[in-house]
Amino acid sequence: MKYCWTFLLVVILCADICAQNYSTEVSLVQQDNNSVTVLATAVGDKKKDAALLAAKSAFYTLFHAGVEGVKNGVPMVAVEKKDYDYRFFNESRYINFIGSEVKTVDDTKIGGKYRVTVRLTIQLKTLLADLVRNNLSVSPGWSDAKAVKATAALTPTIVVVPDTQGEGSDAEAMRKVMDKDPVMKHLIAKLTEEFTKHGYKTKNFIAQLQGAKNSAFLRAEAGAQSDGTTDFVRNLQADIIVTASMNLNINSASNRGECAINLAAVEFQTQGNLANKSFASGQYMTTDGIMLADHAVKKMQADFFSQLQAAFEKMVAEGREVAIELNLSEAVTDWDFSQSSPATGKPFKRALDAWVREHSFQSVYSMDYSTNKYIKLSVNVPLWDQENNCSYNLSNFGDDLNAFLQSQLGSDYSPEVVAMGQGMSITVK
Repeated sequence: MKYCWTFLLVVILCADICAQNYSTEVSLVQQDNNSVTVLATAVGDKKKDAALLAAKSAFYTLFHAGVEGVKNGVPMVAVEKKDYDYRFFNESRYINFIGSEVKTVDDTKIGGKYRVTVRLTIQLKTLLADLVRNNLSVSPGWSDAKAVKATAALTPTIVVVPDTQGEGSDAEAMRKVMDKDPVMKHLIAKLTEEFTKHGYKTKNFIAQLQGAKNSAFLRAEAGAQSDGTTDFVRNLQADIIVTASMNLNINSASNRGECAINLAAVEFQTQGNLANKSFASGQYMTTDGIMLADHAVKKMQADFFSQLQAAFEKMVAEGREVAIELNLSEAVTDWDFSQSSPATGKPFKRALDAWVREHSFQSVYSMDYSTNKYIKLSVNVPLWDQENNCSYNLSNFGDDLNAFLQSQLGSDYSPEVVAMGQGMSITVK
């Protein structure tokens, strides 16, 4: 039995605008660049109520859960705005984004209620434009690449790792935490899944950790100025590290339990703080730690993802601030920074200033303190190479700076660049 769209429109205008339990039983039929056709199913006391709820559920799922096959199942909306949802659904604004008619393709009566499946086409391009116009945070992957600079940089890669407090600070301690605590292992997997659902690229920390053959693989390279945790995570090539800690409070006598998780997100290269948040499951009639951890993850609020994304986007907009120190080796006694460049014959400091100005993000840098044997710099490094249309990290910047210094110093001197976090130390030998 089929209901034409005009009939459904009458139903919509007369429907109760109270909050409804939207279904996420939505599947893809077909799509193109401008629209997507889906099947959506919902249950109601009447066929027309179920059909109406199914049509709304298609939009709700696109917004907040994602539809498999559409943008890799990523939800359109990164941060929920309840006032927008209220106007969109309860004031029937979503009608404007439905193409052709909504058709009922199946209806079944089960236990006094009707389970109805409808087919509808949603105008994605105009819907996305409406979200942007109303200042909603669109999930990474849904943004128009032509409208957003550094699209890839705006979609950071995240790795979730366990807090090893009290167990040491290297990656071997992470292994021990995961091996002895199956709830923590489960929590890391669920959190990674949650970040993926919100449109972030993720690295599977558990798989990488299990694949490590011995602790030597987990430790720093010989002579590197970092710990095992840093080097292991570097192999994952993540932009953001999210450290998770957990507190399980279980009362076996009353068969009650609750779980609280704390997340701390930092930008990997600079260790700059991006977001911190705690989430509590609330009390449940269970002592199952995994179940309690699942309840805690479900309490993760949109403002955490908003805080995280806003902090990272600010870094994209302003660049990474890096502190650089240039020193002369004690062995260098016949040249210093106040003289001309050995290779070009032009003033070295002037050439350095010009190069840093050109390569700093939006020309934000400082070279206020220097002597003939020491130069201190502060430089904002971009996250995106506009010229080559690719990401740009501190290693890239260090390589470029090293190449510049070699071009200035000639064959008699050589720069040694050591990068550590948001600092870079260069010694001319």
